[in-house]
Amino acid sequence: MNSGTTSTELNDMLTDFVNYVDSFYGLNDPIYPMTYKDTGLPLTKVDILGATEKYLSMCADDNEKLCVWGDGDSLDRERVRDFLVRNYGYSTDFDGGSLWIFDGTSLEEAN
Repeated sequence: MNSGTTSTELNDMLTDFVNYVDSFYGLNDPIYPMTYKDTGLPLTKVDILGATEKYLSMCADDNEKLCVWGDGDSLDRERVRDFLVRNYGYSTDFDGGSLWIFDGTSLEEAN
């Protein structure tokens, strides 16, 4: 499908979003620094990109009616954060519960 957006523009938008998430939770003076729960290592952009890819895949799934990409808004950021907590092993201190609409469970129920 041709969205009318060039791959360079899409790449720039993805890079901007990853930097946006990083500014909240990552390495560069984040507002809410996230760390890996087992080692205490900080959140990486590689993991942000991976979680974003999973989130975008979910939003592209026609069966997921509740998932809509908001052009990188705060809800997108929070859902990527929750993917990082639930699927990448980052500290559960930062699970905001925004993924419950997809699986019907809180983080405690998911574990």
